[in-house]
Amino acid sequence: MGEELKHTEFSREHRREYRRKVQLCLDVFETMLSRSSFDFEKPLTGMEIECNLVDSQYQPAMSNSEVLASIADPAYQTELGAYNIEFNVPPRRLPGRAALELEDEVRASLNAAEVKANLSDAHIVMVGILPTLMPQHLSGAWMSESIRYQALNDSIFTARGEDIMIDITGPERLSLQTATIAPESACTSMQLHLQVSPADFANNWNAAQVLAGPQLALGANSPFFFGHHLWAETRIELFAQATDTRP
Repeated sequence: MGEELKHTEFSREHRREYRRKVQLCLDVFETMLSRSSFDFEKPLTGMEIECNLVDSQYQPAMSNSEVLASIADPAYQTELGAYNIEFNVPPRRLPGRAALELEDEVRASLNAAEVKANLSDAHIVMVGILPTLMPQHLSGAWMSESIRYQALNDSIFTARGEDIMIDITGPERLSLQTATIAPESACTSMQLHLQVSPADFANNWNAAQVLAGPQLALGANSPFFFGHHLWAETRIELFAQATDTRP
């Protein structure tokens, strides 16, 4: 999700204005923290789900524009790769049966989206890294049709000044150079959002950290990338290397 841009090149004035706005946002946030200016009396939860598109042979389907047009639901948007889509679940109140209702809504929405994706000869797959993704898929028209993704790619390489090196160990070590952030598009995830009161934040944060280990053990599903057997959960390291602005 994000607002569309009008251009991909940014002047020193653009970057200075960007830093000014970031600092303004931080100042406002600091004021809100000091005054507890948050709507924390209503605990909320929401979710983002990033999905892959595949064809009948489970090869990446570079057709998110056509699929999204078929789904015709603003909750579904583009992601970085032309074989990615993102499903944004609207926030809802947390108490009561909210979690079960959330599951029912997500299942129903994804099932409906799958039916419509089939009209474009595509299927929706939720997996950390699509194991059939190969280097040839991330050349040419791999990127979603959006100026902001091109701007992101260009900005990272402007800051970096050289190609990105992907080097991940494992049973079959992967080492390659890339002139785009295309490998980052392989990293998909489900992100759960939780709004709680500032007084309860620490307890919720600590509970989340306790749960993170078992969740990762149950959900690790990205050992393969570019045909190489790597870590049991490769996404974190791949994402870190594929978007690193440091030379």
